[in-house]
Amino acid sequence: MSSPLRRPARLRAALLVIALLGMLLAACGTEKAGTDPIKSAGVLRIGTEGTYAPFSYHDPKTGELTGYDVDVAKAVGEKLGVKVEFVETPWDSIFAGLEAQRFDVVANEVTINPERQAKYDLSQPYSVGEGVIVTRAGDTSIRSLADVKGKTAGESATSNWSEVARKAGARVESVEGFAQAITLLNQGRVDVVINDSIAVYAYLAQTGDKSVKIAGTVGEKSEQGFAARKDSGYMPELNGALNELRADGTLAKISQKYLKTDATGAPPDTPIRSSGVLRVGTEGTYSPFSYHDQATGQLTGYDVDVAKAIGEKLGVKVEFVETPWDSIFAGLEAKRFDVVANEVTINPERQAKYDLSQPYSVGEGVIVTRADDTSISSLADLKGKTTAQSSTSNWAKVARDAGANVEAVEGFAQAITLLNQGRIDATVNDSIAVYAYLAETGDKSVKIAAQTGEKSEQGLAARKDSGYLPELNGALDELRADGTLAEISQRYLKADATGAAGQQAKQGGQGAPAPAVRSGLQLVLDNLWPLAKAAITATIPLTIISFAVGLVIALAVALARMSSNVVLSNIARFYISIIRGTPLLVQLVIVFYGLPKFGVTLPAFTAAVIAFSLNVGGYAAEIIRSAILSIPKGQWEAAETIGLSYAGSLRRIILPQAARVAVPPLSNTLISLVKDTSLASVILVTELFRKAQEIGAPTFDFFSTYTAAAVYYWVICLVLSFGQSRLERRLERYVAR
Repeated sequence: MSSPLRRPARLRAALLVIALLGMLLAACGTEKAGTDPIKSAGVLRIGTEGTYAPFSYHDPKTGELTGYDVDVAKAVGEKLGVKVEFVETPWDSIFAGLEAQRFDVVANEVTINPERQAKYDLSQPYSVGEGVIVTRAGDTSIRSLADVKGKTAGESATSNWSEVARKAGARVESVEGFAQAITLLNQGRVDVVINDSIAVYAYLAQTGDKSVKIAGTVGEKSEQGFAARKDSGYMPELNGALNELRADGTLAKISQKYLKTDATGAPPDTPIRSSGVLRVGTEGTYSPFSYHDQATGQLTGYDVDVAKAIGEKLGVKVEFVETPWDSIFAGLEAKRFDVVANEVTINPERQAKYDLSQPYSVGEGVIVTRADDTSISSLADLKGKTTAQSSTSNWAKVARDAGANVEAVEGFAQAITLLNQGRIDATVNDSIAVYAYLAETGDKSVKIAAQTGEKSEQGLAARKDSGYLPELNGALDELRADGTLAEISQRYLKADATGAAGQQAKQGGQGAPAPAVRSGLQLVLDNLWPLAKAAITATIPLTIISFAVGLVIALAVALARMSSNVVLSNIARFYISIIRGTPLLVQLVIVFYGLPKFGVTLPAFTAAVIAFSLNVGGYAAEIIRSAILSIPKGQWEAAETIGLSYAGSLRRIILPQAARVAVPPLSNTLISLVKDTSLASVILVTELFRKAQEIGAPTFDFFSTYTAAAVYYWVICLVLSFGQSRLERRLERYVAR
């Protein structure tokens, strides 16, 4: 019976755990609220005309608002799980109502054109047609758009067709909608009406009106979609819902219901916009291109902000998947993400294997040495020297071709560390990265000794034949034209490195004052909670789950290994041999990056659990087997004598005794597993070690953050060792002396 004095302490501990969980859930909720504004609001307010049959009108029998656009909006609301409210507004004031925030979105056959795209967020089209010219049935004077010149056209003042008629030389009479325009046409008050073929054919099918006819086409395709205020953040959700409605046939069904045809158009040749999300692979530890802000912990950097800006231009949500550089292309090929944004150098080898965008940063190759090293002044001087490069980087090949011995590192930060420690002679990298590093850190211990003579251009990388390049390049063109790209470059690189070669970056980098750098102790103190959070939310759960699952596997394998069934025994023997004979890192990579080639794509955490569990199972199986074999044979015989089955003997007699023998080696396996979880950083799990990398990247002070991480690992292992000792003492009480 527990002491009453202990209960308050336990209660306080429980309340603390609940509070921490609440904080984590609140943080998750806040993050989601920011990324899905429609779902977060719980309601989608739709502005629509209500007098534009068959798109938005009132059913004569019921009086209910109905129509193609109305039903599409309702279906989108169902997909998003939100309530849809309609606000009926005349067409000519519908955009004023949108800007006045009377509603969130316009659903009223809004034609997509450049002028509207510049002013509003427009979704992918949900109806596609062409412009047609409508005249009275007996009128033979108008057969083409050219014949409209000098005629009077009835059009909504703010419609796309009003502009078409005006450019063709027609006098435009403003009307409130298509219905009024047709009335004026029948009354002879206007000569022509130009509108979308979908609306016209639907009108003719619905009314059987023989007094008007389609006299010709304007030669313009028309696409209609939702309109929202600029930078609303609604497009990823709206486009995602439209994709689902198109895929499951709902969109076509609604079109057939109201328009008597499938007017939804083929899926647009815009794979990024169509998916509604752009998944970006990036390193997260490569300052100033991709790193975590020390103040907020948020992923930031030049490449990160460029990717976000592209997402805004395309109207899609951007999701980042942090991946070590040396496995980033493996992650791309395994479809863990869609594009890589991590200063990917454009070269012929990569162009042959991947889709590479136009460059968004341009520099030149430079050779970095220690400040006092005078032995290297050109690329030729690298022959016989030792350099450090990421094994998959373009600069590794440059150094190797120059005759250098290349040491593989995870990134530029590690290369600089090795250079300062005297373990390598030089590192070759892009001038942009080097000048940004010098400007940011004020490091006087290294210098730029020479240029490689190679211009470097960096762009986005996607899988071959992905179809992403037109959208990516189009967005980059817009960002370059409106100055956004240069602005992002100045913010992070202290120069416009978007198109000029390294000289600009050099001037900006050298001219910028070095910021104050925090001490290693201050860096650690400022990040004690982020490190602890990574341990609590990733390292510890990963250890516990993997060990528990691994023990179940181990027991099954141990019993199979001891089985008299030759097949079972050999299968168990083979499994143990494979697990113990291959590195854990290789097992992790196979599960995470290899299985997708067979159509099995697992989340990073799940893949880590599987790999660690299988590894624990292989090692622990032999521990459990030896523990069972250590039990005297007489115990089995005694169990059989009292009538226990094999399973009963194991459960009641053998395993309880074997547990005492197995606890010490199994505890060692558990403690080793805690440390082995650091390998999960290779497959995108942000556990304790990965978090230490992220924190150290902006300042390149990895020693301090790794030391702090080591202390956390040690504390966790210390607690486990204490628990092991307590458990061993408890089990020893049942042993006769």
